[in-house]
Amino acid sequence: MAITIIDDVRASTQVTCSAPLRILATGSTAKMLSTVTARESLDQLISIGGAGSWPPKASFVDTWPTSLRPYHHVYNSLAHLIPAEKSSLDDDENTTRIQHLRASLLSELQTNVDLAAVRETVNDPDCMRPSGWMGFFACMAHMRHAYRWGVSPVVRVAQHETSLDFPEHMDIPWFALQRRFDTTSPGGNLTSNIYYNFNERQELEYSFTVGLSETHGRSEHWNATLFEEMERRALPVYHLMVEAIESIGAENSAKTLLALKSANSHVKAIFKYFFDHLTDANVSKALWMAYVQGPHGWALGGIDGVSGGQSLVIRTLDSFLGIRPFPTPEIESLHLPRSERTWLETLRKYDIREVAKLSNYAEVEAELETMVKHLRIWRMGHMRRMVDYEGVPRPERQNMTAGKSLVATEIAPDENAMIIHLKKELTVRLMQTK
Repeated sequence: MAITIIDDVRASTQVTCSAPLRILATGSTAKMLSTVTARESLDQLISIGGAGSWPPKASFVDTWPTSLRPYHHVYNSLAHLIPAEKSSLDDDENTTRIQHLRASLLSELQTNVDLAAVRETVNDPDCMRPSGWMGFFACMAHMRHAYRWGVSPVVRVAQHETSLDFPEHMDIPWFALQRRFDTTSPGGNLTSNIYYNFNERQELEYSFTVGLSETHGRSEHWNATLFEEMERRALPVYHLMVEAIESIGAENSAKTLLALKSANSHVKAIFKYFFDHLTDANVSKALWMAYVQGPHGWALGGIDGVSGGQSLVIRTLDSFLGIRPFPTPEIESLHLPRSERTWLETLRKYDIREVAKLSNYAEVEAELETMVKHLRIWRMGHMRRMVDYEGVPRPERQNMTAGKSLVATEIAPDENAMIIHLKKELTVRLMQTK
């Protein structure tokens, strides 16, 4: 999963922004013209998106119906075939390795999975508890990414593929997962690959670095932990955002201000945590591009893979502060489950900065601007930090931004140009953060 957080608002030039919240003619402050309140949408995020907790706590194979359990065992029995300790530059050798993994996955699935039973099971939305669906989502996402690339580090022959037919053993459960979580991407997302991939021991249930060194495993684990821990620390912020919205709606500017001050304290600490722990000792610069970020990409059919830009806390801050442009619904539904999208859209519709401005709450406006400043500082620091990670040469592959599709060679023919390209994308979002 990609550390580099590049927002996908650039994916469409026609973005519809929410209108400012309407003030009632009587002069009372802002009532939401929405069917879902901020508190309700946060409750749904936790209860539906996290099965009762945030960050989510998935459950795994022992909680799944019998017909689905072979997927867990098949993935784990072949996971050691995914990574190569030394990446090859030989296209023929890489093609052979890719074909071997795909054939092995297909053979094991055909041998061990009862497809008719799987079809019947996954068409029953109550076949397992919500946490089990989350763990199954993580399993199938990792399996599809393994099948898509065939080898890690990612190599150019796989990048050159323009289409890929997945076995029905993978498609049937995947389509059911898309329906349940209301996502449309053929590959995984940050929620499936990271949030849903932690087991009760705080280990990654599914890995792309099986059989490699302790440094590989630590880098993969810390990369995921950074994002999960940010969400753990962000939950109080989400509650404080709800409190601020409800307080300003009740014309209680003092209570709104207190909630925002507390939220800003948390936000500052969250960003400090990320930068304090994004170190070479935790996430190896030499290994990250190849073994941590790479397998979570997609770059097939013009569809992006897992990206740090899908981080909910960053999107929540953008949505709460009205940082435009917002992603189109079509782009956001590729990777974000419905419960996350509902939460974000509710915050956007409230448009608290506009309400504070129209209500002449100067202190509230100032505290919201402090939050914007924290977000700008984060983006500036992130831009500087990512250069060391993104700038590591990977001769076995074409340039591919973290989680995103291939970068045209005329835009970025070498590693230095690649960094320039990424900086341009990050700078655009930094300039929009105002």
